[in-house]
Amino acid sequence: MSNEKSDTTLQFNLLDNGVDFILKGIDELFDEAHVLREYSSATHITISSYKYGVLHLFSGFLLLLKERLSRHLPELIFKGRVNEVKQKISSGKTPNTIDLDEALERLEIGPKVIFSNDELEVIRTVQDIRNQFEHYKVSTNKYRLWTNISKFLELIDKFLVNELQINIEASSESLELQKKIHTIDSIWKRIEQQKKQKWNQDIQLKLRKFKRNHSRILQEIEQEYRVNKGAYFPFTICPDCYQQTLITLGEFEGICSNSKCNSINPLTECGRCGEVMTGFSWSFGFCESCSEWMDEQ
Repeated sequence: MSNEKSDTTLQFNLLDNGVDFILKGIDELFDEAHVLREYSSATHITISSYKYGVLHLFSGFLLLLKERLSRHLPELIFKGRVNEVKQKISSGKTPNTIDLDEALERLEIGPKVIFSNDELEVIRTVQDIRNQFEHYKVSTNKYRLWTNISKFLELIDKFLVNELQINIEASSESLELQKKIHTIDSIWKRIEQQKKQKWNQDIQLKLRKFKRNHSRILQEIEQEYRVNKGAYFPFTICPDCYQQTLITLGEFEGICSNSKCNSINPLTECGRCGEVMTGFSWSFGFCESCSEWMDEQ
């Protein structure tokens, strides 16, 4: 019986509900053409996409504010005094939840979450356009609207990370939606910074290991080169010491084997010829030769 009840009961907690609204808003605002272009223009977005994007983003944001309040004190998300709320809940009643103004005020008093004046201006602007969409008619400049939506998305991402410890890109099970999220400038900057920090942490550990076992590791690289009969050359030019000592394969890829240098560089492949070059793997680019060739065409 309990299993039957769980199968037929719809349950959505505060956090998941809020994140789902945010993801739906992003999905509405960024179409497949946007993913291919890798950028958005205010005029590329349809009125319908603006409408449902704004409605979903604002609803999700308000739920996220309530989630943060709930973590501080669950009764804070309801209207009224805490003792009155507790009495209603204990008697089986569900009190009305607070609106945006009350949420912002209680966040400042309780968990000390304070938005800057610039952030509050963005929130109010999006709230105003949301109210127009839902209750009246809409007349606004698309470029101004898109600027504020972009700022609102950055604000939401910052709030998720700092206050709720959530990375929005990890919340979507849809690969297509993840691609859309990665094309949002403010979110991608944060993701890329995290990727670079992770790479740097990993390479620093490998560099320490390399320095401790310098001679043995170089011998192993040389042996591997011979076993493969020169199928690949394990070094490229180091951009710091200009010697052909930057390891290109294996565990110590990206470390300069020159003991007087030992610089570290991320490595990737040229998008045209496949030559190994410096750069992060997630960044598309061309080697110097290919760049010069394309400039001459």
